[in-house]
Amino acid sequence: MGRHMPESTFIVQLDDFHGFIVKQRYPLSLTLNEKILNLLWMDKKEGLVYSELEGLRIATYSSELYPSWIVCSILKQDDDFEILRSNLTGSGRLILALITVGPESFSLEEVLEKGSILEDLSEEQKLAEVFITPSSALLLERMQAEGIEKAAKLSIWLKTQVQNDEIDLREAMAPLMDSGIVKVELVGKTSEMVFLVKDIFGYREPPVDSILKTREAIPSITEKYEEFLAEFFSPPPPNKGYNPTLRVDDPNSPILEDREKISRILAEKLQYRVLISLREQPLTVADISENTALPESIVRKLLFVLEADKVAIRFEEDDLWGLLTNPRIESFLPEYVLPILSKKLSEKEISSDAARRHLELLMQTWGEAK
Repeated sequence: MGRHMPESTFIVQLDDFHGFIVKQRYPLSLTLNEKILNLLWMDKKEGLVYSELEGLRIATYSSELYPSWIVCSILKQDDDFEILRSNLTGSGRLILALITVGPESFSLEEVLEKGSILEDLSEEQKLAEVFITPSSALLLERMQAEGIEKAAKLSIWLKTQVQNDEIDLREAMAPLMDSGIVKVELVGKTSEMVFLVKDIFGYREPPVDSILKTREAIPSITEKYEEFLAEFFSPPPPNKGYNPTLRVDDPNSPILEDREKISRILAEKLQYRVLISLREQPLTVADISENTALPESIVRKLLFVLEADKVAIRFEEDDLWGLLTNPRIESFLPEYVLPILSKKLSEKEISSDAARRHLELLMQTWGEAK
């Protein structure tokens, strides 16, 4: 048995033609009537909601990412909702993510028995969200050029760029703020300023840790593994390998296009879980399933997707999978903002208070790291 399980769990879809459809439930002995499902649907909001209906204690998890689905858990009478909140949220998050792979491609019973949950986004995933949100990526480019900008001015610029007066700056900037790339503060009594304190770089690195561990622990596949890597990163001329260190300014560059693909891989919760499982060394599907607490059928589907994206490779004779490339998004100190800051201050575009605050924020963000 896994962690403490609710009395019953239901995966429910609202279909335009058929109304409420219970896609999976465990155990099969309990049911929910249409009235309860209607009330739960009306009360749903992002995250976990607790309700008491017709003598039942129900925790409902929903997400804007999956608008036509909810996960309902019936709690036992002596269950403490607050103690279970974290597990119920993680379980609901995982079940909804599994639905995107296929509502029938996993067993709810297996997921619940294993006590599998899905954590919230890692720091790396929060950075990836920036590149897959078009308005956020646009704002990052603007802040790379400006370094520091009045929020009002930035809002006008964004509306002009996207030709939409309804776009909300705070919403567009949320991935930048959540990942700590920008800070927004009131300077003086009226000026809300946006400060760039981090920049980010997305690339694929060779899976160095994995190849070192393979030489030590699975020498029989080392030669084959190194051939795979050489073919991708440094093939013989006239072919060109993947070089993440080349500076690229062309917006149509394949590296920039690949950056978005990398970001999507890192942001996709289940693919990311399989990816980090493989960072240390090649593993079998059963090993990955054990590490990730995901069903083997799901793991296999995710590996095929990662293989198509040049992230995973298969050693067929051993039923092993390893990393061909290790997608990364890393942050760095944007030292280039210092001359921009100096120029804006000398031309009186910003106040000395704003410039001083920007330097303080840069030191707070990077002081301990340096």
